[in-house]
Amino acid sequence: MFEELNEFENFRRYRYLLIDNRVVLHWASPLSLEKLTYQFGENKAFGEKKLTTVLRTDLNYDQSVCPTLIQLAEPSILTDDVIIDDISRQAALECFWSQRYICAYLVSDQKPSALAKQLINIGNSIGRTLKEPYYPFFEPFRMQFLDEVGSNQSKAWLKAQFSQIYNYYYPSIHNGKFIQFTANNEPIPEKSWDIDDNLLIKNIRIVRTLVNAWANNRLQFEDQQSLPLSKDIIAEATQLVEQAMQLGLVDAGDILFWGICGLRHHQAFTQNPKVLMLTELAKKTPGTLSTQINNANIAIESTNIRDIR
Repeated sequence: MFEELNEFENFRRYRYLLIDNRVVLHWASPLSLEKLTYQFGENKAFGEKKLTTVLRTDLNYDQSVCPTLIQLAEPSILTDDVIIDDISRQAALECFWSQRYICAYLVSDQKPSALAKQLINIGNSIGRTLKEPYYPFFEPFRMQFLDEVGSNQSKAWLKAQFSQIYNYYYPSIHNGKFIQFTANNEPIPEKSWDIDDNLLIKNIRIVRTLVNAWANNRLQFEDQQSLPLSKDIIAEATQLVEQAMQLGLVDAGDILFWGICGLRHHQAFTQNPKVLMLTELAKKTPGTLSTQINNANIAIESTNIRDIR
């Protein structure tokens, strides 16, 4: 990211890091708020500061938990390569945390105070459209989810909300690799948010839980360590959650079990007649799907087929 942030067009602008203070790093971490305050803090009564609190409406403007916008470099000044390396390591470490500290890199012509206000305006605008508090740029998984699963209409509308931010990079679940999500030069789309994507948003928490559980299983269980983490894991998990709900499963544990088995065995699980029969039974006794399938000792061989449906 050092080269990317110092690329000519980015180099001509302010470069920022956005962190979520609801996650607290150990004080000894080079990226803890204490260390960042020591490195970038300025004892100024007036004027722009390198550390700026983004006063989130949905957090009641509580400065102890509201995010911090950190000015990494002014226009035409190189960013510090050491801190960029630290950020990359932290993003990789926390890529499957349910809540992440590293939110995004932002490149903008705006000074810190103006950009902080702009972020809140963007979030409030999105929230009004979706009729719920919605600040996706503070939640990397949510951004990646919409980027990969949302409709083209919704993504075009969302990118239009970022029109005053030159470049935006969020850390992905793939070892914290930063993904560019930037408004293009196309006119603002005539159509607004695709209301069909509202259902996707309602399922986002269980999709995230499924993705994280699958990732952790691959680390903890020896027989699963050789299984690759698909680049389409979020889309696959979303399909499986939707499929479980369409089958009538309502218990979160049942849905997650269906998803984990589907990610591991694919169609060999989701289209197995015995599995489908036991799924019908689990609909009548929610919370029993894993017990029923495990007790049935169904022989399932994994396939490489990705079409879950």
